[in-house]
Amino acid sequence: MDRLPIARALAVATTLALPCTPAAGQVAPRSCTASVDQTRWLAESYRETNTYGLGNEEEWIASYGGLAAEGDSLFLYDQLRPRIVHLSGELEERHAFGRQGKGPGEFNYEIPVTWVGDAAEGHVAFDGRHLVVYDRNDIASFGPGGEFRWSALVPDFNLGRMGVVFVSPVVEDDIIFGVDSLDAGRRRLQLWRVRRPDPNHREILWERPAPRHGTDGHTLHRREARSYWARHQNCVVVSDGGRPFLWVVDLSTAQTDSIALPDWEIPEFGALRSDRSVLNIGGREVTQPPEPALLWRWRGLIVDPDGHAWLRAWTQSREEFQVFIVSLSSGESRRLNPPGFPTAFGAPGVFYTARERSETDEHYLVRLEAVRR
Repeated sequence: MDRLPIARALAVATTLALPCTPAAGQVAPRSCTASVDQTRWLAESYRETNTYGLGNEEEWIASYGGLAAEGDSLFLYDQLRPRIVHLSGELEERHAFGRQGKGPGEFNYEIPVTWVGDAAEGHVAFDGRHLVVYDRNDIASFGPGGEFRWSALVPDFNLGRMGVVFVSPVVEDDIIFGVDSLDAGRRRLQLWRVRRPDPNHREILWERPAPRHGTDGHTLHRREARSYWARHQNCVVVSDGGRPFLWVVDLSTAQTDSIALPDWEIPEFGALRSDRSVLNIGGREVTQPPEPALLWRWRGLIVDPDGHAWLRAWTQSREEFQVFIVSLSSGESRRLNPPGFPTAFGAPGVFYTARERSETDEHYLVRLEAVRR
């Protein structure tokens, strides 16, 4: 692990009539606390202890759709079976629920996704009492036992990480969701809220512009930056995927601070053979999109329970994991090379990641535990 200097916060101007970003030198809002010392999930090495999805037919995952955890409970969304699987912290199946359909609490997903990557991360969230799932048609709220509570229709989506890319419960009758949208050639990152009494009414809480060339919304260069979102306490942490900072949004006030990220060098556009190749999305050929307005620098974001943001740096290989861990309180950063990027966190030192068998395209989960010396 490389220890990096303490990062300073950046000041970023707002485009909405919301409280302005504080001056440089500040870090995350007080409602988004973190331990200043290193997180309990940081280790020199990790070992695989359990898997799910490689056993009998009941454990088979048709298409990984996201994973959320709180305490000893994990919820996996299998978007093609479709169902939600409740797992223990040891990845033992407790029960499953859900079925395909267009009714309340049913999952309606007509475009199959057969790869594991970051496309579905952020579509499932659990806070210990409330589970919310986005099936690319609506956001549904469930209790931990699988009982359906309510839903809000938000069918605005594209392939990859466009459209709704993040959901989170606030209370039982209150859900927030993040959108990476492209409208009239303008890319905007927006945080919205819906509430149970009137789920058709959407309230915008926060917005920022992000660089992006105007396209049809489906055509995305393989090196165009995608946005990543994470929830910690009463804050939402956002990266536009390319610039060297994180936004940290206080949900109670919409105050937005930003934290500078460590340097991570990426190849200039045109340096890679794939920069001029045609991108295949969902099995269909598309014309070559224009040169990226913002090169993809970060390809994953999650905040651990100690308040440290984990960012996966962009690399040419999907099998390589270069990760920076940034304290939301101090901005101090550390770098490590774990055997996977966390999708969810368990007990201190434990995290979970999704993998794909290249020879069979099988999706499965892995439990990784810190090796303490």
